[in-house]
Amino acid sequence: MKENHYLVPTQHEGLEKNIEHHVTARSQEDAEDWFVDAKERLLDVNNWKRYATTVSAEFRLTDAHGKAVSRHAHKGDHIRIDIPGPGPEAGGGFDWVQIEAIEYDDYPDIDMETLALRVRPSENPMDKKHEETAHFFSSDATSTIVIERRATQLSARYYGRNEVANMDAGIIDKVRNLAVAAGAWLGMSDAQWGSLMKGLLE
Repeated sequence: MKENHYLVPTQHEGLEKNIEHHVTARSQEDAEDWFVDAKERLLDVNNWKRYATTVSAEFRLTDAHGKAVSRHAHKGDHIRIDIPGPGPEAGGGFDWVQIEAIEYDDYPDIDMETLALRVRPSENPMDKKHEETAHFFSSDATSTIVIERRATQLSARYYGRNEVANMDAGIIDKVRNLAVAAGAWLGMSDAQWGSLMKGLLE
């Protein structure tokens, strides 16, 4: 794993995850076209499951108010996640994250460009009466995906930081959150994130 992207927060507590996939193009032109395709896939949240064949969760992009949308992701949007099994009561049966950063950077002097997207567990945007985090991880956790092209090599990297179970919830949700988080800590989510990193590139 190369030096972390600047959007990746510092690790303080809980679990830290680093997952990556690499491919090499035959030419500069192919690499640039490949990167454009990878960027499109990263921002096409509604089709993440299609790109990653082993991902069991369903991802649905919504606007800041929780209304489902069919477009590329924007900063401030939410992603509604449907994980197999019971969802959190606080999320209306779904886990929720908010997209808090999307950044494209170009470094022509070293023939490199990146697109990064960072999400954080959030409240249910459709329920304004309750402000608790509707996710199995606490709001201190983040997930950052970085697509990078360096000359003819392309990389997709997942950085999970400060992954702590969300215990700021009702009793039923606490039990559920701890169980789902434990599965993630045991590596059950690694294969899915790895599959998505591969799917974004291939």
